[in-house]
Amino acid sequence: MKNISVLIIISLFLICATAVSATPAEQDLVIPDTNGAGTAPGASFGAWDFLRTLLVLALIIGAVYGVLHLLKKVNPKFTQADDKQIKIEATKVLAPGRMVQIIEVEGRRFLVGTSDHSVNLLAELDKKEQEQ
Repeated sequence: MKNISVLIIISLFLICATAVSATPAEQDLVIPDTNGAGTAPGASFGAWDFLRTLLVLALIIGAVYGVLHLLKKVNPKFTQADDKQIKIEATKVLAPGRMVQIIEVEGRRFLVGTSDHSVNLLAELDKKEQEQ
């Protein structure tokens, strides 16, 4: 989850940096004269501008959601492909932050209880229990 947060922050930073780094044209730097009402001629914010802004916002939110969904699907492959000698065969969540797992290490199987702050060996499973 921490990696996803960092990825989102970096993506948003790059989007903002791209938007800010766009060099304005010289005619855009000139401040137009205002009419008597205090607004520049042709500077109205219409319904199309509002809808376009909402559309861009929806596309950005959809892109972030899509990246998060993709990372969520891909992430388990990265965690289990790291070490082929240690395999998590089964996991049962008992309560938030507490679970029981069957772990295989070099051909031996263990029943392990884990919580937020500890890992405890509950039993070493023998061959009779492995067949069930």
